[in-house]
Amino acid sequence: MIINKYLKCWENLNPENISELINCLDTNFYFLDPFVELNDKDSFNRHLLKILEKHKKLKFKIIFKIKSGDDYLIKWNFKVENSFVKPFSGISEIKTKEGLIISHIDYWDPVRNIYTHIPFLGKIFKLLK
Repeated sequence: MIINKYLKCWENLNPENISELINCLDTNFYFLDPFVELNDKDSFNRHLLKILEKHKKLKFKIIFKIKSGDDYLIKWNFKVENSFVKPFSGISEIKTKEGLIISHIDYWDPVRNIYTHIPFLGKIFKLLK
């Protein structure tokens, strides 16, 4: 099942397995998270490589998945070692078609999980809460 292969790649994300993850994607793959919107797998590949270049130790842990037809909801935990970013959880909506991943939309709170931990800027966001 393509979803299991895709999720395994996320749990073991590193520069060496990105090509395996990218091979799970449709050419017109769509990705959206609070910071970026991408409309093809080549852009997504470049995006992941850039992130892994900056943050060498990313860890995703899949907590559970719910299936409905060709769609999945995935609950995950995330952490970055040696970063001001604290561990946090999120949900991904993943759609498949004809044995490939066609879209991946992440839902998580960037204010609570990132902005409030940035020196100076974090104080402003905490005051706005």
